[in-house]
Formats: sequence, structure tokens, C-alpha cells
Amino acid sequence: MTGEGEGSTPFRPMSFSIGDHETICALSTPQGVGGIAVIRVSGPRAGAITRTLCPFLPESPESHRIYYGILRAKSASANTANIDQKPPFHDANSKAFAGASASSSDIDEVLVSFFKEGRSFTGEETCEISCHGGTILQTSILQELVAAGCRMARPGEFTYRAFMSGRIDLVQAESILGLIESQSKQSARVALRQLQGHLSQDFARVEDDLLWILAQLEANIDFSTENLEVVSSDELKHRSRELLSYLEKLMGTYRQGRLLREGLQIALVGKPNAGKSSLLNALVKEERAIVTAEEGTTRDLVEGRLTFAGIPVTFVDTAGLRETANEAERIGIERSRKAMTDSDLVFVIVDLSNSQWRQQFEEFSANDTAQTFYLFNKADLIRPEDRQSSTESAQKAGVVDRTYWVSAKTRAGLSDIEQRVDDLVKITSGETSNVVTQARHLEQLQKIHTCLEEAVGLINTDASPEFIAFELQEAIRAIHELLGKEFHEQVIDRIFKEFCLGK
Repeated sequence: MTGEGEGSTPFRPMSFSIGDHETICALSTPQGVGGIAVIRVSGPRAGAITRTLCPFLPESPESHRIYYGILRAKSASANTANIDQKPPFHDANSKAFAGASASSSDIDEVLVSFFKEGRSFTGEETCEISCHGGTILQTSILQELVAAGCRMARPGEFTYRAFMSGRIDLVQAESILGLIESQSKQSARVALRQLQGHLSQDFARVEDDLLWILAQLEANIDFSTENLEVVSSDELKHRSRELLSYLEKLMGTYRQGRLLREGLQIALVGKPNAGKSSLLNALVKEERAIVTAEEGTTRDLVEGRLTFAGIPVTFVDTAGLRETANEAERIGIERSRKAMTDSDLVFVIVDLSNSQWRQQFEEFSANDTAQTFYLFNKADLIRPEDRQSSTESAQKAGVVDRTYWVSAKTRAGLSDIEQRVDDLVKITSGETSNVVTQARHLEQLQKIHTCLEEAVGLINTDASPEFIAFELQEAIRAIHELLGKEFHEQVIDRIFKEFCLGK
């Protein structure tokens, strides 16, 4: 991560400007107590500032080399000779570190990794201080670094500087956060491929094709007075349609990419007392939701999480859907309806022991979608003829292939639901070369697709080439914004504000 990577596709942004040239520092490992902690220092004076605390660091250290020594408070280190101390256990026969006794100015034994400008993650001169993972030690070292001339880094500022120095593009910068936040092997693998530049290469192909189409069109405009056509309209339309198909293929991967990044959400909905909370507890094998005989117990969304095929699946228990004058319950019902809209799948729970089950089922199935499944609950309390009647109702509604008979009490039928969810996750998250995982990427791809479609339409009607060129220029601007070659400050703020300190 800190050295140079062969798989990257860096470029220098059109608007190159780092906000400042200060040397920054931050804790790059999680806060709290641990075996070790890593503090990163980056900027033009990274080596000089670190040397004021670590006098063992040479005046001209070698890049990608680790130095060992005692980190001291700035006032004491300034008067300490520049010596290269030996590490503990430097001799196989040594039983203990033979260094001098600890001074009151000593803070910790540390390792300092040095990376020269152009060969670090940020592209700037960088030092990484590996110290013991105590909170007091981390705080003390950061305070000393600030006193020596550093500034505390803002969230995501190291990655931001890597982007601004041309080490990575904006897509790769976003993938770093995706890699950190990965909740499955699949999502980590996709994020790593993006960090290595594979998705950027796909976007670069879109950029190249757009530039080629625009260049040919402009050449036709330049030679129009001489009645020469560099490339025929049919060729321009052919290349444009090929690119449209490629864009549609990329956009089509977003659902899979979002699933890999965020996981699957399933809303449990139904009338009050249908057994939604009991089913949630049975599915996650944990008492997540309060279960009582009183209707309207659930007023807020309650979540439980499982993992299927390496993908996190969140089950959301919702308030029972009914008309009510109770303000708290009404708000809960509004949230239930929103959860239905926001979720990837909806499990409608129907209580077969309720005499009104048929009307309830018909009410929900009247608004059926392919993402809706029907769970006839409390199957342990019904007669065989009731089971047959509910089967006929599901067949009549055309949803029998998405209907299950279950019991939260006995767990009957739950294994069938779990297997169905597992199968759906495997299908949706199947292996692919590159997938779009960010909503920002999808938005820009959709904009490019719209502009290109408009350009093709204008070509078909023999419109003025200037109008066609305008649409293509808008598409190129969108791909440049996607890659970060052109950007607005609010877009950058939106991306990097999600990063933690030290990254």
C-alpha cells in the first residue's frame, strides 16, 4: 500500500492542486489498546520532523527501509547525538537489550519506516512510526509530532493527497474505503481489483471510445466545406451503439456490486400479531425482537443479521400494517412502508390461525412483485384442509413458487427459506470480472448513456454536427468526473468525508 504498485493506472488530474503543503500526521491503526500502533507522517518535512523525535533516523535515510530506536520528547531529542541504536535481540546469543537505561524523556521503542517522495502511498515523503499500542503512547507521540511542526490530518486526507498527486484516480480512491469496510471475501476481492485499476481501465475504454467518436465527428466538420467525409455516419452510429451496449453491461453490474458492498436487506411485513417478531428471532436464533400477545408491540424497526454465502443478510422486523390513531404506532407503520421500499426482498407474513388470513393474503398479493415472498406462519396450528386452502390461494395468485409454510415456534419450514435466501445470494453475487459498486459511478454512467443515446438520435436525423458534438462533450465531461480528471469540491468532500482519520 505504501510502496509503488504495478497494477495501478495513475494519471495527473487536469486541476492539480493540493490544498496545502503542510506535513500531516495521524494514527492509521484503530484507536484503543493493541499490540502495536502505526502513526503516519506525510508531507515535505516528514523526515525532518520525525528526526527531531527519532535522532537515530539518518539525515538521508534510504527509501523503504526500517530504522529502530528510541523516540524521545522533542526538547530532549534535539540535543541527542544522531546514533543508530541496535535493536533488542540483535544478537542470537543476547539475552536482553544492552542499551542505556531509560531516560525521563524517552517515550517508546519504535520502528520508523521511511518512503521518499514519489515512492509512497501519498506521493509525498512519508514516515510510518510503529509503536506499542497503548493509548497514552499514541497520544504522546502525536502531540510531539504536532509540537515539532505537523498538523493533524483530516479524515481521508492521506488518500486525498494520493489522488491529488496522481498516484491513484478517484475510482481507486473510493475502492480503498470499500476495501476497509468489506464485510465478505467477495466484496474485499472486488474492492482490491478496483484498487489495482481494473474498473478504471473499463472506464478508460469508455473515455477512449467517446474521444474517438468526437474526434471523427469534428474531423468531418473541419472537412465539410470540401465535401469530404472522414468517417461515415454509419460507422459513427455503429461505434456509438457498441459503446451503448458496453455501458449497459457496466450499469447492469450495479445491483450485484451494491449487494457485495452493502449486503442484502429483507423486510418482514404483515398485519399485527402475524408473528413477524417471532420469525425474526427464529431466523437469527437470537431474541432480537420483543414478542407479546398484544397487537402493535413492535413500534420501531428491529434488525437481525446472518451471513449467507459470505454476504451479510439483514432481516428487518417492522410494525404491523393497519389503520391506527396511536401516533407512535403510526410513525412505526410509516417506517415499515419505507423499509418495504428500501429492502431488496420483502417477506409477507400471513397468520394462518387468523380467520381473516385469506383477505390479508389477497391484500398483499394484489401488489405482488418478483421480490416478494409469502410466509404462511403458524402452520403448526392449522388443519390439513387449511393448508390445502392456502395452497390454492397461492396458486390462484400465481405466487406459489414464492410461498412457504412455516412455524416460528417449531422452526418448521425455516430451513427452506434459508436455502432460498442462500441460493438468491449466490446467484446475485456470482463471480464477475468487474462490477460497479458506487452510486456515483452509476449516476455518471447513466448520464453518459443518455448523452450518447441523444447523439445517436441526432445522427439518425442528420442534425447539425455541432449539436451532436455538444452531447458527446457532455458525455466526456461525465467520464472525466467519474475518474476524477475533472471534479467539483462538493463531490470530493462527499467522497472523502466517509473516510476515517489516518487513511
